[in-house]
Amino acid sequence: MPSMALTLEALSAVSEEVSTSSTKQRVRIFRDDISSILQNSEISVDVASLLVDIIFKTLFIYDDRASRKAVDDVIIMALSGATFMKSFAAALVQSGEKQLKIRIPIACYKLLKWSSLLLRWSQFTSVSKNGFSRIAALQASLLHILMRGSFRMRRACKQILFNLCSESPDFFKIYTEELKDSRISYGDNCELISLLLDFSITDTSLFEQCKPIFLELYVKAVLNAREKPTRALSEAFHSLFIRMVHEDFKTIVIPSSLKMLKRNPEIVLESVGLLLQSVKLDLSKYAVEVLSVVLPQVRHSDEGRRIGALVIIGYLSQLSSDPDALQAMFNIIKSVLGGSEGKLSFAYQRVGMINALQELSKALGGKTLNSLAPSICGFLMSCYRDDGSEEVKLAILSAMSSWASRSADAVQPDAVSFIATGLKEKEALRRGHLRFLRVICRNPDMLTRISPLLEPLIQLVKTGFTKVTQRLDGIYSLFSVAKIASIDTRAEEILLKERIWLLISQNESSVVSISLASKLSSEDCMACIDLLEVLLMEHLHSFF
Repeated sequence: MPSMALTLEALSAVSEEVSTSSTKQRVRIFRDDISSILQNSEISVDVASLLVDIIFKTLFIYDDRASRKAVDDVIIMALSGATFMKSFAAALVQSGEKQLKIRIPIACYKLLKWSSLLLRWSQFTSVSKNGFSRIAALQASLLHILMRGSFRMRRACKQILFNLCSESPDFFKIYTEELKDSRISYGDNCELISLLLDFSITDTSLFEQCKPIFLELYVKAVLNAREKPTRALSEAFHSLFIRMVHEDFKTIVIPSSLKMLKRNPEIVLESVGLLLQSVKLDLSKYAVEVLSVVLPQVRHSDEGRRIGALVIIGYLSQLSSDPDALQAMFNIIKSVLGGSEGKLSFAYQRVGMINALQELSKALGGKTLNSLAPSICGFLMSCYRDDGSEEVKLAILSAMSSWASRSADAVQPDAVSFIATGLKEKEALRRGHLRFLRVICRNPDMLTRISPLLEPLIQLVKTGFTKVTQRLDGIYSLFSVAKIASIDTRAEEILLKERIWLLISQNESSVVSISLASKLSSEDCMACIDLLEVLLMEHLHSFF
């Protein structure tokens, strides 16, 4: 066996050649030269230190598979020695801390790979528990960087962790314990949680065994957080959400959610929304309780809270199949609008509650929705008449549009007379009614119901295409007129008599120019596009 001095001299000579750009030479250096030296020498502290330096010289420059494999093989061979293992682990942590600042993907990936080799091919885990915590924390931080990369990079990182946990099942248990005991910061390193959950679902028994740990972790990290958790942290538990059963939801998740929604709603509103977005449960039995806690946020002065609360109500509606639950939710909102919890003095409070009624329209279609639609639209019309705020009135018309898009039963005779009156309103409210009417016209089953509106709509078309300031109203009206005429021959005769098509053909450029106007809202742009489609398909085949 060569002396220590000769071994150091041989490694020093090899170190001078490591930076070569030749893949063939790189492979020879590690597979032949360094492997031969290690096989015939003991690894002292000095040898280990020099070998680690040689390995880390390749961090940024060895980017081909063959070279990387040759380096990995040397690392695996050397890890059988405790001296090299300690030196290599220290260098990993030191280099990793630097990479967390400069974030070079190829270097981060290699450090992740080398850290998995350290855990897999040495006694590091049993020798140093604190050392494992540092390595695991480093891996979590590296994954946080790398899992934002390309699909190939994300797949490669996932494979590293899966291989490690598959080859030695104890690692999965150790990782979950590290997370459970907060030795790994999960706030900004949620990718590790997501990958461990994905690994657990590959084995049903493993998932059932570790599910209580992940439920506890979710409650601790997200629902009981002292600061607002990131969206990514909530999304990391997606695999848990979609496999959650009623017992988990009822005994663990709902109590914690309601507690925090009452205590610190601004922290968990978004997180609860993401939870409800993913679960595959019927939420009928929880709908009223959750709604009652969330409704104060719907009328909060902070817009962010109002939006977060409305998202929750929307998902509650979608996931509640019990007709009584939806009716009960409507009754609660109706009661609050009626003053059961005090007068809603500010417009934003009433708008919030109207928007909550709009979210109920996302419920599953069927008899329940159809039976509730007339009641809700009738209530909304009464709110419209009683409220003096233009902002609230526009919110009401938007809510009625949502209900009309879900159920033809929303448009009863009183709704038609309501629209007829609305077409005489001032500009903003008139256009709100026209938008509502556009939604109705997209359903062929409703067209016969609104045929009495033909004459006032024709007048709006005439005004709209003779006065530039009302051109957009004319386009909305023309869309409705064209739709009615498509199923009513009498209406077509009236259009010809009133020479509407001649008027439009003389102003064809206006429709196009308004359609392309950059200042229009997305809804107004869609209305113009709808009109152009109708005209092109049904009436003016040679329009352009």
